[in-house]
Amino acid sequence: MIGNPINFDKKYFSKNRLWNKPNLDIHIKRYLKLLKGKNVLDLGIGEGHNSIVLSELGYHVIGVDYSKKALEICKNNCSNSIDLIQSDIRDYTIQANKYDLIMSRNTLHFLHKKDALHIIDDIKLKLKENGLVYISVFSTDEPTLQFKRNHSDFKTLENNVFLRLSNNTYSSYFSKNEILKIFSDFTTISIIDEYSLDIEHGKPHYHGLIKYIGKK
Repeated sequence: MIGNPINFDKKYFSKNRLWNKPNLDIHIKRYLKLLKGKNVLDLGIGEGHNSIVLSELGYHVIGVDYSKKALEICKNNCSNSIDLIQSDIRDYTIQANKYDLIMSRNTLHFLHKKDALHIIDDIKLKLKENGLVYISVFSTDEPTLQFKRNHSDFKTLENNVFLRLSNNTYSSYFSKNEILKIFSDFTTISIIDEYSLDIEHGKPHYHGLIKYIGKK
């Protein structure tokens, strides 16, 4: 593992919810019918934005997150049972051939790219045959990339990776072609390179994201 995990506990403690109420991502909802079973792993579950809805639809969800406060919020807002595990996702061992869907939404870009790619490789290896993967990561159009290039607290490394000097954390940015290459041995169901307005938290702001759904 490279650097420290980013701890969101301070942000979660400042509000009852950091994000809007649970709402299933349209990119997941559209392809649920392709799933052969009901077992889901959510790496970086946070407050359970997607997984709470999946659980209420009858899916068996295991959620992993580093933030104890986020997991507490998720538990308090879920009417059904989700198995919640407090762990750095870089330390978590994925059980092989168990999951029909493994997702990591807006989490992997808060890691050094080498760590993110190691996790993706593990997802690909451990996912059930014909299972789906959903990955959402910051793209190279993400506005914070340019901010970090011009800020003294960030050191620009190769391959669109940044080190934050004040807390020894890393962040990474991906291109569409890079994600397609990573998943070249999967069947691509959907890949979206979007630049969109985020009104889920804080003041309205824009994000550049790559959203990938693939089948093993």
